[in-house]
Amino acid sequence: MKKRLITGILYIGVIVGFFFLRNIHPWFFGILVYAFSLIGTYEMVHACSYRKPLEDGTEGEPVFAMATSQKAAVYAFAALFTPVYYLVEYLFPQSGFRGMLNLSFLFALALLCLLVFDHKRCSLQGAGGAMLCAFYPTALLSTMLLANDLEAGTLALLIIFVISPVADTFAFVVGSIFKGKKLCPNISPNKTVSGAVGGVVFGTGASVLLYWLYTLCSDYVYTGWGSAYAWAPWVLFAAIGLIAAVMTEFGDLAESIIKRKIGIKDMGKLLPGHGGILDRIDGTLFASTFVYIVFELFVLL
Repeated sequence: MKKRLITGILYIGVIVGFFFLRNIHPWFFGILVYAFSLIGTYEMVHACSYRKPLEDGTEGEPVFAMATSQKAAVYAFAALFTPVYYLVEYLFPQSGFRGMLNLSFLFALALLCLLVFDHKRCSLQGAGGAMLCAFYPTALLSTMLLANDLEAGTLALLIIFVISPVADTFAFVVGSIFKGKKLCPNISPNKTVSGAVGGVVFGTGASVLLYWLYTLCSDYVYTGWGSAYAWAPWVLFAAIGLIAAVMTEFGDLAESIIKRKIGIKDMGKLLPGHGGILDRIDGTLFASTFVYIVFELFVLL
């Protein structure tokens, strides 16, 4: 528990540090996203290559038997994704997303080409694994880069990085106190319905509180959906908190089922007591995607 607590504090310190750095220039936040992408991609590729021991003591085949060339394509995609976004953004302001989109198309095309040029070693199963390892986490992390460059990027990122840990923490606390019926016993046997409800309730409250504090400490003026009505932003940010908390818990379940099907306990060992980077940001990835979309569609009108 002590090791887990210390690691958690250090992780929060790193996140807070990059929030301060983005005040110097928003692109500094891209360094954090880039690190998540590279480390998370390594963890995914390594996990998908795991050979689960069979009953007779021998090693079975990995869930996704990727060829070396397919793994190289995944690593190249992760290594280029964030730099391409900022390069295109620098050359053509407000067009960074086009660089990410075009790189994604090229990556998919490269995987299809490898099925021809390296057909003896590349399989359709490996191509599917490569697509999964590229999408999760790198493609999902793109929403953090995009949220960072929004007009209200600070508020969007605060919601992303506050709601997820609040939902996680209070889901654990409430679930430990009230226990009760299991949420998804076949996927994550330790999660309870009471914990899920607790995480959603506190996540919703945290979003509303965060919006209120942000308006007090900055000159931010809400201009989004229903801005003519005083109650509209409170309702919207309560809804954002509620759904972001649900997405956080769903993201945790999604990674749990990936690990269960692969046959591993943690995605990595980088964070003592927590596992790997993906074990730490699984729910954040799902919440980030939702928060960015909502800000684009309803908050920044």
